[in-house]
Amino acid sequence: MSDLLQNIFVADPWVGYYNLGRFSSFALTSDVDWAPDYCIEDVLTLVSKFNFFLSVFATHRSPILLAASDRVEVGLHPDFTRPHPEHGIRRKILDLLDVYPDAKGVRAHRNFFGQNIAQLAVEAGLTYDASVFHWGRPFCQIERDQYGLVRMSYCWEDGIQADYGLPWELRHVPLATPGLKILNVHPIFIYLNCPNDSYRRQVTRHVSDLTQLNYADAKSQIYQGYGARDFLIDLLGHLSASGAQSYNLSTLASAGESK
Repeated sequence: MSDLLQNIFVADPWVGYYNLGRFSSFALTSDVDWAPDYCIEDVLTLVSKFNFFLSVFATHRSPILLAASDRVEVGLHPDFTRPHPEHGIRRKILDLLDVYPDAKGVRAHRNFFGQNIAQLAVEAGLTYDASVFHWGRPFCQIERDQYGLVRMSYCWEDGIQADYGLPWELRHVPLATPGLKILNVHPIFIYLNCPNDSYRRQVTRHVSDLTQLNYADAKSQIYQGYGARDFLIDLLGHLSASGAQSYNLSTLASAGESK
């Protein structure tokens, strides 16, 4: 079967990242979603213990991200569902680029992305987008669109596993099937060790600006049972034990340039 798959994807410049013979590569990402810095730092610390690369998509200025190690790349996470009142969606990209001028990639909040946004992203100098989400699907891939933007799909995230009401078990992370393996987590969800999304909503329901969520209040409401943070630690350990190679999304995007 692996030989057949190799023949099918022989012309794909990213075939080496599709785990066709065995699970050998993955990418970790995190959508900040206006989480306060202590939540972002928690995710960065957990991932750094395994020396993995991490691609973080930022919604706002974060001193933690601005000072992050070179194993953390920062992309943009604009909310196009709420356009700038005067400049529309273009300003959403440019404002975040002012904060993170080295950003190469974008993942739209709630994956609200289309051809017009792709064109604006390329005009702004971005090279890749990771807004395509295919929950649990095998054969996730990378492609280059008509604007030259590298588009890549991801297959798992913590919030969607919670939305499905699935238990926090590794079997729900689709690592055994062929395809690109990009995994995504959210700092507030991880920090609170949420057992489900209702718990996150309960803790943050009175907070109008999540970036200002009081540290003492949040810490006092960390879920004490087995939750999303515990699961992430187990997942990171599983990924480490597998021997698979970690990549950031910029590396994946640029890999197609030399093929």
